[in-house]
Amino acid sequence: MCSKTRFSIRCLEWDRKLELWLFSLKVVRFMAGSWDGSYDQGGQSDDSYHFERLHIEPIYDAFICPLTKQVMRDPVTLENGQTFEREAIEKWFRDCRENGRRLVCPVTLRELRSTELNPSIALRNTIEEWNARNEAAQLDMARRSLTLVSPENDTIQALKFVQHLCLKNQSNKHMIRNAELIPMIVDVLKSSSRQVRSKALETLRFVVEDNSDNKEIIAEGDTVRTIVKLLNHDQSKEREEAVSLLYELSKSEKLSEKIGSVSGAVLILVGMASSNSENLSTVEKAEQTLENLAQSENNGETLVSDSGVEFLP
Repeated sequence: MCSKTRFSIRCLEWDRKLELWLFSLKVVRFMAGSWDGSYDQGGQSDDSYHFERLHIEPIYDAFICPLTKQVMRDPVTLENGQTFEREAIEKWFRDCRENGRRLVCPVTLRELRSTELNPSIALRNTIEEWNARNEAAQLDMARRSLTLVSPENDTIQALKFVQHLCLKNQSNKHMIRNAELIPMIVDVLKSSSRQVRSKALETLRFVVEDNSDNKEIIAEGDTVRTIVKLLNHDQSKEREEAVSLLYELSKSEKLSEKIGSVSGAVLILVGMASSNSENLSTVEKAEQTLENLAQSENNGETLVSDSGVEFLP
């Protein structure tokens, strides 16, 4: 073989190596930056998922998507046996097509004959079971922080974790009720910290939204009276959270009557609804709460006597 031919072959090998290197760089950049972050909780503040990041059981490598670097929710497998989060690998293929690149596996960089995605049901079930065990343990950690003697930051992080569970899945509200967390959150309303009280009010709203059973628990004891008292506090954020919670509770006829029966509740709400100093959201929630209270015949007399205005149901 002549030297010229050998040189040409080497050039082709170098070109191929350079092509692979550049493509590998694109893969790294894709993993680092182009993924939209829908599975990346790092977009939240450092403290937002304090409890969620505490895993009692280790995160197994098989649970992690090579593209998102997060635990998979809907794992799918390619023809070569590599497994990815469905949304992430679909995005990878879409980007390849849009940029005129060969359809290759992001891990092996080998071209694929098929982009068929096979659901990995066994792996998904295993991950779900792992998540359930960890969430139960994380919930227990949160329980220990929902006390008046816990450090303020620990209590706030526990409340944030409860909110996260409510947003993640409606069925988690049932779990929160069975874990008897609602009375514990109610007790936190007695905290001397304004920030803790505001976060507890907000968390209770998350817990009772679209959940009549959890509202029933709030109806017990003096919880409603305690929430009404917080309407008088100086901090606007605290008042806003208190009236937002009362509005959500007032959607229940039983709780609507209970709110109306608290001495001074209607008078405070009328004052907030007609205030020029409150923010618009607080004024609207006060008005909406009064409208819900007016739907109950038992509140009619109180509404007229306390507000001087007859509300028509």
